Amino acid sequence: MNKIQFAPTILEHAASLINRTPSECAQCAGLMATAHIEAHRRYRHPFVTVGMDIYNIEAEALGCGVRFYADDSIPGIVTHPYDPESDPGKIKFSVSAGRIGLILDAAVDIKHAIGDDAIVSVGICGPFSIMIELLGYDSAVDAFIDGDARLAGFLDALLIYSKEYCTAIIERNLGVTIFDSWAAPPLSSPDIYRTYSAPYEHGLISHLERSGLKSRPLVIGGDTSLIVNDILNTGTTLLVSDYNSPLSLFCGKAKEKEVILRANIDPRRIWNGDWDYVRSRIEDIYSIYESYSKIIIGTGVMPYDTPPGHIERIMEIIDQQIV
Repeated sequence: MNKIQFAPTILEHAASLINRTPSECAQCAGLMATAHIEAHRRYRHPFVTVGMDIYNIEAEALGCGVRFYADDSIPGIVTHPYDPESDPGKIKFSVSAGRIGLILDAAVDIKHAIGDDAIVSVGICGPFSIMIELLGYDSAVDAFIDGDARLAGFLDALLIYSKEYCTAIIERNLGVTIFDSWAAPPLSSPDIYRTYSAPYEHGLISHLERSGLKSRPLVIGGDTSLIVNDILNTGTTLLVSDYNSPLSLFCGKAKEKEVILRANIDPRRIWNGDWDYVRSRIEDIYSIYESYSKIIIGTGVMPYDTPPGHIERIMEIIDQQIV
């Protein structure tokens, strides 16, 4: 049996490997690059997603306030400057806004250092998740439930913004990974996802396809069983089966569309060294690998203070599956 690739999600955990905080790395291209390069040197993961606090970047560039911390807390949005009555004409992309340029510079340096040993991509937000950050969750959900027609103008403007950001990324010979977990149930209902998220994800993924990107991953965490068909209809080339979703169902759906299935292990249980769970999960993943080979073993975002030896232990357990 062939070995399944192990692709942990390493964001803020990379900062711990160089004894820096997530906020320090989030504000310095050099530190961010150094952290991700060190993480790849250690774990040799095949996909490097550049960022520390990926859900903040576009929102900050568009006016949201971000709080940075002296401890190992992840930077977070603290102000939401938009409401449904705001003018979507203010939504304009600029490489010089916020930390967009910092992220791009770090990603270029990481790509130069790693070369072809891994796919280096920039983590971006889908238009739906950017809107949540701009409006604030409660305000946005109220507007979605009310069917506020003005939201379409916002989302249209955010789609244009996101396409321009993607173009800047692609021009630098980098990949794009779309994150849109604000759209996952129970944070969002299936109806809200189908109306306000999926069409804009499809528009963005279509732009990536026209731009020549063969890999167009859409990452939505949590149990997305209720929207799995809608996710696949966006054109994503990767389906995430998070640790709390039914693996066999997602395997069947991925097989129907012939996309890569990313089967995740619970990162908290890696963090606390629950090896009985980890072995059982890996065995479950290998059991479906026999019927569908387009699969990788992933994780949710690894906590900052995960012992590096715990991530390396996963590699050993995967090796034990090879006979």
